[in-house]
Amino acid sequence: MPRPSHSLWELFDKLKIHPTWGYVIYRTTYSSESTAHFSTVIKYLEACIKKSFFAEAAECANESTGVDSAIYSGIRARHSLTVIEDMTQFDGASIDSIRAHFEGWVDAQGQRDKFNKYRMCIVIDEECLQTLLGVSAESLEQETEYHRDDTIRYVKVVEAWPDLDGSYDFPGWMKCWSRVLWDLWKMMCDSDDMILSWDKIDDFCPGVYCG
Repeated sequence: MPRPSHSLWELFDKLKIHPTWGYVIYRTTYSSESTAHFSTVIKYLEACIKKSFFAEAAECANESTGVDSAIYSGIRARHSLTVIEDMTQFDGASIDSIRAHFEGWVDAQGQRDKFNKYRMCIVIDEECLQTLLGVSAESLEQETEYHRDDTIRYVKVVEAWPDLDGSYDFPGWMKCWSRVLWDLWKMMCDSDDMILSWDKIDDFCPGVYCG
C-alpha cells in the first residue's frame, strides 16, 4: 500500500496502539478573564493543529502518491487535546512543577518515550493567555501569514525528561507559535529532542519557535 509522508505514516502506525493523538495541555491561569476565554482558546489551538495537519495531508494527496485519502481523514478524526486543569493544584504553577506532574502522569501509564503525546506538554499561563485573547477557531480562517508587527500568539511547550547536559542555554521548554504546533509534533518524531527545534528560533519571531 502506498504510504503518506513519514510523519503522517508514523502517526498512522502509532494509532494502531493509541486511541487518540494530540497534546496534553495544562492550565495554570485561573483569572476571571481566563475563565471567560479558555474554552475558546482550546478550540482555536485545536483548529490550528488540524488546519496544518490537513494542509500537509492535502499536499501529499496532490502529489499523486496513490495514498488512500481515508488514511488522512481517519488520523484527523482521532485528534483530541487532553486538558488538565485544577485551580487548587496548578494556579500559578511553575514550569518545573508542571513538568514533574506530567512526568509522573506519564510514568503512571507506563508511556515514557513511547509516543509524542507523552514526550511533551503545553502550558497556558497568564502570559500565553494574553497573546491568545480575541482568537477563535472561526477567526483562524481569516488569518494570513505572520508579519513582523503582528501579535505572536503562543503557548509554552515543556519537554519531559529533557537532556540538558549538552546545552547551557536550553531550559527544557520553549514558547511555540500556535500555528506551528503540528510542525513541532513532527519535529519530535523519532525521539528527536526539543533542543533541535529550540535551536531554530531566530530574530524573526524573537524568543518564539515559529517553525
